[in-house]
Amino acid sequence: MTADVPFSRAARLGVLPGDAERAPRELMTLPGLHHDVRRWHLVEIRRGGGWRPALLTVWRRPPGSTSWVVHVRWGPDGPGPGEETWAWLLFDETTIRPLPEPAGPAPLKDAVMVPPEMTSTPAADDAGRCWRLTWIRTEGRWRSGLVTEQRRPAPDLPWIAHTRWGEDRQAAWLIADPATLRPIPAKLEDASTLTAGAAAEATAQASVTGEQR
Repeated sequence: MTADVPFSRAARLGVLPGDAERAPRELMTLPGLHHDVRRWHLVEIRRGGGWRPALLTVWRRPPGSTSWVVHVRWGPDGPGPGEETWAWLLFDETTIRPLPEPAGPAPLKDAVMVPPEMTSTPAADDAGRCWRLTWIRTEGRWRSGLVTEQRRPAPDLPWIAHTRWGEDRQAAWLIADPATLRPIPAKLEDASTLTAGAAAEATAQASVTGEQR
């Protein structure tokens, strides 16, 4: 994050832990130009008294405001009003915090892109469709990403995953190698109690290899 975007700042005092608060309509509809910073970042948000992973996609500073609101998504499109899986939230470091990058030695390679001729055709029942937050290794560093489909082109070929990352909508089919494509568990423990071993186990359980499908 840059210096003018939070996460590097000290937490504000006087804010008690609780669920992340939705941005009020009055704040989101102030007249004038909004200052938007579009940047993907995997975070965890406080909802229902617990932490869950989400994808932060936009920082916004409403006109005349000194506070940030953020757009986050924690699932695929909901079935209708009142069941949305996204929200504009008031940024608060006690209820919205960045997910740590994968622990352990970084791989010496980037995720491997799959040639178009190896992607095969999707299943007739869209069985491979999914929505899974993931870390992806590209250009020598971890990036916040999203797996939207997975399949195995042939029994003797590895599983592949269609992955998006970054605010510029980069997307590609990648080999589902757990060394370079690491999905996020659907439920998170508190970061202070999640040991490296537990994190590794959770990552393994969330593997996109699809062997348990």
